[in-house]
Amino acid sequence: VELEQIDPVYFEQPYYLVPDRGAAKPYKLLLDSMSDLQRVALGKVVLRGKEHLVAIRPLNGALCIETMRYSDEVIPEEGLEGLPGEEVEPNKRELDMARQLIEALAGDFEPEKYHDEYREQVQDLIEKKAAGEEIVAEPLVEEPAKVVDLMAALEQSLARAGKGQAEG
Repeated sequence: VELEQIDPVYFEQPYYLVPDRGAAKPYKLLLDSMSDLQRVALGKVVLRGKEHLVAIRPLNGALCIETMRYSDEVIPEEGLEGLPGEEVEPNKRELDMARQLIEALAGDFEPEKYHDEYREQVQDLIEKKAAGEEIVAEPLVEEPAKVVDLMAALEQSLARAGKGQAEG
């Protein structure tokens, strides 16, 4: 199939495929042919005792196999409750400010900037526990929900975004 036909919501986990010894030429032939035709192969594999739908696709000079969700595992938009309907319509000023804020905050994707902070905190706790430190959980306190003035929030965000760009 063509890659564009697969909505990214179906993809789960990527794994790179490398050729076995003596299979470099058939691997490269498949990689180049799929790249030229912009095609993706679909199939099924069993991982950890569970059958998975997979897509095999060329990615950065290698073949990548991605586990996928089955269609019954993807909730269609029609099945979502609470989405705003046509009765909720932002005015032109709100849209303009929101677009301006998005443009002010836009940048390139740099994956190295993002970290699994939860994992880092758990690792830190494990190290402290291993060092003999006593770990005490902090009580969870729920704060009451705030009513937000959308225009005021947009104006504050734009002001902060403008300062950040002026400094950077």
